[in-house]
Amino acid sequence: MADDLLAQLGAGPWALPLLFLLVVGDAFLVVVPGEVAVTAFGALAVSTGSPPIAFVVVVAAAAAFVGDALCFLIGRAAGLQRWRWMRRPRARAMFAWAGVRLSRSTAAIVFTARFIPFARLAVNLTAGASRVPAPRYLAIVAAAGLGWAAYQAFAGVAIGWILPGSTITAVLVSIGVAVALGVAVDAVLARREARDDGTMTTAAEDTGYRDGFLGIRLGMPGPLGDPDVVELSYPRFSVILDTQRRLAAVTGVNIDGSTLHDLPRTGDWDLDPRVPASEQAGPAVYADNDLDRGHLVRRRDPGWGTTAEARAATEATFVYTNAAPQASVFNQSKELWVGLEDHVLQFADSTDQRVSVFTAPVLEEGDPPYRGIRVPRRFWKVAAWAEAADGGASVLAAAGFVLDQTELIDLGPSALSVARLGSFRTFQVPIADIAELASIDFGALVAADVMPVTAARTSEWTELTRASDIRL
Repeated sequence: MADDLLAQLGAGPWALPLLFLLVVGDAFLVVVPGEVAVTAFGALAVSTGSPPIAFVVVVAAAAAFVGDALCFLIGRAAGLQRWRWMRRPRARAMFAWAGVRLSRSTAAIVFTARFIPFARLAVNLTAGASRVPAPRYLAIVAAAGLGWAAYQAFAGVAIGWILPGSTITAVLVSIGVAVALGVAVDAVLARREARDDGTMTTAAEDTGYRDGFLGIRLGMPGPLGDPDVVELSYPRFSVILDTQRRLAAVTGVNIDGSTLHDLPRTGDWDLDPRVPASEQAGPAVYADNDLDRGHLVRRRDPGWGTTAEARAATEATFVYTNAAPQASVFNQSKELWVGLEDHVLQFADSTDQRVSVFTAPVLEEGDPPYRGIRVPRRFWKVAAWAEAADGGASVLAAAGFVLDQTELIDLGPSALSVARLGSFRTFQVPIADIAELASIDFGALVAADVMPVTAARTSEWTELTRASDIRL
């Protein structure tokens, strides 16, 4: 009886439309069993002769293409922030992972993700939001869909050949095999990604700032009040973006000094596709003037682990959400801003120390307006690490700095001119002062400060003129 019903289903006019709808739906909802349906129809085709196996492959491939293309177009039209589920940590982690992979090898990630349901959705949406050229991307999607459809359908054909005589048995076994193959493929691809660069299986753990990285729980500092912000995760670092100011309110990065790499500079500046361009200080801010795109999380800071991990993380820092306009002599000076950053990195490297570093501009209402943004006059940086205390326990230690480019920038009618370098000043200051200055909640970092809090403010900050002045 059951065999007859399945035979009628396979020969009926709704068989292939049903298959098409299930596979298209699988592109959006991972609970829709697209691969199971293709495998079951493959077993049905060889057991009953209907629908023909060639039709099963063609319809499944066409449906896979349509579903993926629709996701791509949705990503292009809506971006990666439109709906609440897109802003959840797991979704943000997968979008960040997909963005890194698409920038390295579009074809490889499209073929790989075709077998991993949520990864496929993330890749298609991110590709659309990233403005990957549609003709090339859709050609890759079509090839990946055809390969996937043939694989799933002929898995069902194999089951039908192995179990002849009972259509229901062949179909039920093929469904079980499809589920098992899906789990197995997921596991194999996950291990391969982990071996290559560690960013697939641990997307939730290794993407973004980790608050347990120092062995002492330390959350990201956060802006006080109720600003419009969005938290974005990248490999080894996070950015809390102030969408009104179009600049980061806070960035946080984990640095493992024991596995740091000194890699050649690679990566190109780009907008983050998860955030509307109107909420980022993009390339127009830096065109035809003496402003630099100053990394907040430095390129080298997340560059640790395996070589592949380090390369992916350093390249991910070239995103406008991780940049702030800095006077070129300010950003490029080895004695000042970069010199301080090098000192923190060398501290981690030479001691094999784990360090977490938080950096951002001071976003003040009085910052001078320029090309749709306000150029920050000051920046802050806080470095945190764990050190041994009496009895062998680890305690948190931290140091805070303020860097001032106020006198380096002079706003003209259409461009920024840069004053002499001597007007730059760098200070080591109590973290409590930075909290008040920048309206940032630093939590436990205030009490962990290696510099005692003073009753006075700017007049008693320690001005830095050389690396030996820095207290870590």
